[in-house]
Amino acid sequence: MNQQELLLYISKYFSRFKEQVKILNSNSEFSINIHAENVLINILNVIYNCEFENVNYSENKNYDSIDLRDNSNKMSIQVTATSGISKIKNTLTKYIGNNHYEQYDGIKVLILTGRQKRYSQESLDAIIQDRITFKENTDVIDFTTLYIELNKQNDLSKILAVKELLEQQFSDTQTKPSIRKLCSLKDLCQTIKPYLNENNNLFINFGPNSGANSKGPVRWDLTLWYKSRREIILPNNKIILELLDVNKDLIPTEHTKTVTKFKNHVFAFEKHCEDSLFDYSQHIFPQEFPQLIANGIKEN
Repeated sequence: MNQQELLLYISKYFSRFKEQVKILNSNSEFSINIHAENVLINILNVIYNCEFENVNYSENKNYDSIDLRDNSNKMSIQVTATSGISKIKNTLTKYIGNNHYEQYDGIKVLILTGRQKRYSQESLDAIIQDRITFKENTDVIDFTTLYIELNKQNDLSKILAVKELLEQQFSDTQTKPSIRKLCSLKDLCQTIKPYLNENNNLFINFGPNSGANSKGPVRWDLTLWYKSRREIILPNNKIILELLDVNKDLIPTEHTKTVTKFKNHVFAFEKHCEDSLFDYSQHIFPQEFPQLIANGIKEN
């Protein structure tokens, strides 16, 4: 797939994202706006080379004029579905009034439903009064702005990463394996093992850490990690869960706790894939589960 085709996919997903927000908001369904913040964090991190966090989560409250922030790069973003200038003026008034300009170099307003063609720069200047630089043509952004910026950077690794992040949310491609009832614990373990091995190899080679023991230098190959996670690891986990559920009568009682820990890990990891800020450290992969599978294969 060439770069132009990748960008075409990104434009399609951005358009779907925008229209979904519009449709749901028109029906007074606003939870999509919160979800959008979490989805966009990783995309914005890729495009702007930042490490944004959702302030409303980290501060455990609704922040006054900032939704996303990167303290290291001193960047801040307000995410909204409201495109009128009143929302922008209100954001800037609170931003200035709470002296956020002393901590951040500036703020961008990201409009999920699409920005207007023009905003009165004079009205905005009256609020900021030279305390920050805020230009209506560059600091009021939307999905089109993000697409143009990504295209301008002409960085294939970033384009691939953004495509994978959007595809994770909006891809219509889903497969459902056929799960059958097995005859023994050995059969069950032999069926599960290849899926576990594949997941483990992908984590070691492309995961955020250098090995399955979660030690070593952090990796930043977003493209391969997100792709393998979405297309292989999550589907493999679902197959394993279904195998365990369909064949639960084959699992000895003494292994119930281990199986439950694995299931909790799968659910928590999937939630983390949907929302990168979700902390699943309390449900890390249980190393006793692959040991259970290995021992089950050895049984006569």
